[in-house]
Amino acid sequence: MSESSRSEDGVRRANGAPAADGPPAADAGASSEAASLAWALAPGTLLAGVAGGIAFPILPAVGLRAGLSLAFIGAILAANRGARIVSNPIVGLLSDRLGGRRTLLAGLVIQVAVMGLYVLGVTTSHPGFFFLVGRLLHGPGSSCVFVSAQALVLTAARGRRSGRAAGVVRASIAIGVPTGLMLGGFLADKFGEAVTFEGAAVAIVLAGLLVFARVPDLRAESKQRFGLFDSLRALADKRLAAIGGLNFAMMFAASGMVLTTSTLLVHVRGFSVFSLPERATASVLMGWLVISDALSTPLFGRLGDRLDAHAQIGLLGIASMIPAMLVIANSHTAGVYALGLGLLGVSTGALGPSVLALLGELVPPAMRGLAVGALQVCADLGGMLGPLIGTALFAGPLDIPYYVSAAVLAAFLPGAIYLVRAHKLAAARAPASASIDAP
Repeated sequence: MSESSRSEDGVRRANGAPAADGPPAADAGASSEAASLAWALAPGTLLAGVAGGIAFPILPAVGLRAGLSLAFIGAILAANRGARIVSNPIVGLLSDRLGGRRTLLAGLVIQVAVMGLYVLGVTTSHPGFFFLVGRLLHGPGSSCVFVSAQALVLTAARGRRSGRAAGVVRASIAIGVPTGLMLGGFLADKFGEAVTFEGAAVAIVLAGLLVFARVPDLRAESKQRFGLFDSLRALADKRLAAIGGLNFAMMFAASGMVLTTSTLLVHVRGFSVFSLPERATASVLMGWLVISDALSTPLFGRLGDRLDAHAQIGLLGIASMIPAMLVIANSHTAGVYALGLGLLGVSTGALGPSVLALLGELVPPAMRGLAVGALQVCADLGGMLGPLIGTALFAGPLDIPYYVSAAVLAAFLPGAIYLVRAHKLAAARAPASASIDAP
């Protein structure tokens, strides 16, 4: 095993193997430190997601007023996801080398610049150019925030009992974009598009000041540095592939498919909550999904730490997503639809922190940023393919997109079962055999 994989706290547990060099009290202290750090990171990660979400209801409306084509508007909205997929591994490598704090602050600075470009798009006669550049820049900016925040909590937890902190950070990431989607149109109608973006920029600056004041410069020390491709080859591990697959499936079904088709389903099936109109009903139901996820994610993260059972909880999460999709597919009343969304939110709350905690247990400290970047690539691919496939399938029977999502989730279920078996095997072996090596 390389020297970098022994830094910080020596050999780590992987999938349940006990730490070789740390008593339970050390695990508890690292977990508490990581949780405190996660709460300091939460505002920045939340606002990075909100900054991406508020663009969806505002940019198309401004673009249509300016005479932009629907195809160009679609390209603008998709630009940040494509840019983030490309930048995630690079940002992860920079996080490992420069430290997550610096990379995170750089991401927040980029987010402020993005809001400025949106304001220029609203207030000048060239909205298409400024919106497109802003969305392209938002990709690496949000990547800096999301990847660095997750890598920082894994570093603070020293690869052990990171579920509690992972739950807080994953929850703040998960609720950011949907919150922006819900708030964007309302704030724009109330205060105007430019003021909405200016207010978002101020909020991001405040979050950056909080990060600057409270987030330490944590990084893993290593005497050796490896290139991007050498490091990625070192991450070629079956367990990591299974973790990435679970993250892909979760984002494909929940964020990609359900969130993006919610408004269409409410419209076609005539759902109404509290006698609200169509768009307000869709927002309330979307908010219910987000709240279910946000409340359950930290709880399952802490439960996984307490029982040392992140693999088992992850299996429970992806398995319960399948009936959730079936309930949604067969929902013909708003109540049944809300039941399916609630089950889906709790399921993603179980799976989300589990995949990140398992990743932290497997990867050497000097490679955690890159590993999180690769994990984020899987999430973004799922989040990108879900809307493309979902909207295309909506041309047929309304339940087909959700049956397809259930089938995708079922296809990745063996990966979750494999992780549980690997957990049991690793627990019975010497701790030194559990983690992967740096290149």
